[in-house]
Amino acid sequence: MDPHSKASPPPPSSTHLVVINPTFCVPYPLNLAFTTKTPQHKSGELAAMDSAGNIVFQSKASSLGFTQLVDVAGHTLLTMKSKFRSFHERWQAFAGDSTKTNDLIFSIRRSSALQIHDEWLVFLAGNTREEVCDFKIIGNYRKKNCTIYRGDSSSVIAQLRKDHGLNLILHKHAFGVTISPSCDYSFVAALIAIFHVIYGVDAVFNAALSGGLAGAAAGAAAF
Repeated sequence: MDPHSKASPPPPSSTHLVVINPTFCVPYPLNLAFTTKTPQHKSGELAAMDSAGNIVFQSKASSLGFTQLVDVAGHTLLTMKSKFRSFHERWQAFAGDSTKTNDLIFSIRRSSALQIHDEWLVFLAGNTREEVCDFKIIGNYRKKNCTIYRGDSSSVIAQLRKDHGLNLILHKHAFGVTISPSCDYSFVAALIAIFHVIYGVDAVFNAALSGGLAGAAAGAAAF
């Protein structure tokens, strides 16, 4: 992948970071574009593209209705699902096609069920006490303006922005992410795939309340 783009990279993280697979760590800042409009996949499903226009990841719905992150070869990296009756809107991510507890990779939830501003906490599977988060996401995903941090530190893992900054002609709702060097970009893509579902459902629901079916369709198209 070409590490060069118009976007300014976030500061590099201080350590090598692998959550899903070390194959998806590169020693330079990586810029990806995310879009739901490509000729190669179904409309509405999210795809991540590199600066050459190659699709590196896709999110898709499984036969059971879960969200899966798939690599370019069609291999399922993660299966992600919302936890039923979760007070903090918790999601869980499992290795491959599994949804078994012993295959859990990480979980993500809101920092507070009553929060005004968007703040999400990520806990790796081994962090069962969840006293301190392993990652934190702060910002506004709807506006594509948020940052992923390592734990409670100021170490930036990735930054989302409205302008993808790549020399690609993409749909107007495409957005960009800059991932710090040596950080697992499949993990970042998985978080974005989860948010795509969460906020996409919210957009459809809110649009339906205000504008009926036409409004719901418009809300879905924006994601």
